Amino acid sequence: MSLTKLFVATTIALSSGLAMANNVSYDYVQGGLIDYDQVDGVNFKFSKSFTDNFYGKVDYSDLENGGFDISILRLNAGFNMELTNSTDFVAELGYEDFDADFGIDDNGYNIMAGVRSMFTNDLEVGAYVSHSDVLESTDITFEGRYHFDRNMSVALEIGNDDELDEHIGVNFRYSF
Repeated sequence: MSLTKLFVATTIALSSGLAMANNVSYDYVQGGLIDYDQVDGVNFKFSKSFTDNFYGKVDYSDLENGGFDISILRLNAGFNMELTNSTDFVAELGYEDFDADFGIDDNGYNIMAGVRSMFTNDLEVGAYVSHSDVLESTDITFEGRYHFDRNMSVALEIGNDDELDEHIGVNFRYSF
């Protein structure tokens, strides 16, 4: 099954409203490890809601592969809309700065759309499609997040990026 078909099937399943749980949070700090086929490193995110439907997010990744380092900074404005009492549609648009030791220093825009859903009271799932103007690539990512309580959670994410290939990550989030 292709990732596109899997994304569509997941989106339909998540938006069907079968699970009834609390809404997802857009106020958090997060840190984690991410591993692409060619590079690996750390990722940090800070998200803060401005209203019930709008939020801002800072996303920073510091990646390396032996001889070179890559840093990616994204400053995004986000929109979320409740599809069911447990599932949100999310969309982000923002600025992206890409800096690599091997001579690439560029900036542009990035865009993302997807769904986040509290599948149970403790398990959040998400599916996202994003595009980077700088990398000229599209990424499909799936995430499963276990909530220990209202504030602390851990997640595993997998995805495929046109430029950096497959990736897997684990992160810890503190929601406030």
